[in-house]
Amino acid sequence: MSQLGDLRAELFPAARPIVAAGSRTAAPAPSPSPSPIAWVRVMKARVPAFDALEPGDLAVVPASALAVIAPATEDLAPLVAAFAAAPVSGVLLVEGDSLATSAGPRLDDLQQALAVAGIEGLRLPPADPATIERSVIGYIVGRRGELERQAGILEADLERRALAGEGAAAIVGAAAEFLARALVLEGPRGETLAVHAPAAAADGAKAVAGHAAGRRDAIALRIPLPAGGAIAILGSVPPTELERLALERAATLVALELARDEAVRRASDAGGREALPSGGPPWIVVLARQRGPAADDDVPAARTAREQLRRQLRLLAPARRLALRGDLDSLEFRLVVADPELPARIAAVLRRTIALSRPFGAAGERPTAEAEARATLEAGLALPEPPAIARADRLPAYRLMGALHNLADGPRLAAAMLAPILTGRPDVRREQLQTLRAVLERGGINEAAEALGVHRNTIAYRLRRIEALTGWRITDPELRLPLAVAVRLVQDDQV
Repeated sequence: MSQLGDLRAELFPAARPIVAAGSRTAAPAPSPSPSPIAWVRVMKARVPAFDALEPGDLAVVPASALAVIAPATEDLAPLVAAFAAAPVSGVLLVEGDSLATSAGPRLDDLQQALAVAGIEGLRLPPADPATIERSVIGYIVGRRGELERQAGILEADLERRALAGEGAAAIVGAAAEFLARALVLEGPRGETLAVHAPAAAADGAKAVAGHAAGRRDAIALRIPLPAGGAIAILGSVPPTELERLALERAATLVALELARDEAVRRASDAGGREALPSGGPPWIVVLARQRGPAADDDVPAARTAREQLRRQLRLLAPARRLALRGDLDSLEFRLVVADPELPARIAAVLRRTIALSRPFGAAGERPTAEAEARATLEAGLALPEPPAIARADRLPAYRLMGALHNLADGPRLAAAMLAPILTGRPDVRREQLQTLRAVLERGGINEAAEALGVHRNTIAYRLRRIEALTGWRITDPELRLPLAVAVRLVQDDQV
């Protein structure tokens, strides 16, 4: 079972252990071994502060609630006694907003009292207590899924910074703060491009000094970048699973940001005269896969097919409305268009997923728009059913749907929910799943019938049969979203 040390190592790397005033080490625990975490209880700003406290509970104490429950120092003694009597497996002290002047000192007093009583705990930076509760419960019931979710949170933040053009150094710094580990970005020849040692990293300065001195044990984990170089965790402490997951995702965004920076520099070196269609602004970048990893992409027939597609694309519109970039050896079809109607025609010619950037109005913004379209294309292609046209303004939605498979126990729970219609012949299961998904995702019987190519009365009959078999009401708002998610999770295995 999970223990407090596991949470600090894998879920809350920026947390600090509770220590007594004037001490540099955590107070010794009264028991010979740490207690496993049974469940999570959050303190509320009311009486009683906890609905219940049972042996093995992890108590989450927000500074704002503590200021209400224990307005005076003497009010802390009964609280500490309750923690000891349970006994709890630990206490998470959650710092409050900097504007809350009374909450901080009271949290300091409780930290001191817990350390003196030998109760283990961690002090966390300001955060939503409900979010902390969900994270710990997710870790307890499905460790891998919660770690994937935490890595996804970091990825979303780094992606936002990349799209905002903050630069590779800012991305490395944000990842280092999230992981509370010193990170370094190395160039293709091993040169240091950026290094960040957050204050929460206990061995940060030592790790950076060891790397600067060229020590072989100064790197805990190194992830190579596609175009050369690497991003690495510094120090001698072995990486946790969260750090491995997070650094792999950060490496992708760092590589994209470095590529964007290089493209911007090249554009500047060319005097800022970017060859864009004269029909703009605004312009839109359109991206699609031109080549895959297969070796047969270089055979004459494959090259001929790519050239024919490129010729067809050039014929879609005059140069003032469409510019085709790259060549036969490029990994992608890269276009810049000045006509909002062209992307649909491009998708029809290529017959594969294309990605669109958001409109931009200056030539120097083209590299950023291209990186945005590339991230959108990768997210769209990762979906079980990639859209024909993936749009950058829907990138969070693609990321969300692409991460459904990381839900803890998601496939098992989805199969359990849909069990009434997963029996019988394969063709019947397929028909019921397709009908249910079409109705849930398209809003009505008419739209579902059009999508499946059948009469609306057929859809209505199938729905009545499904509702009779399951007892569901498809119009029930509490069921529609869970059913839609469940169908997506199991349909590929059933069809």
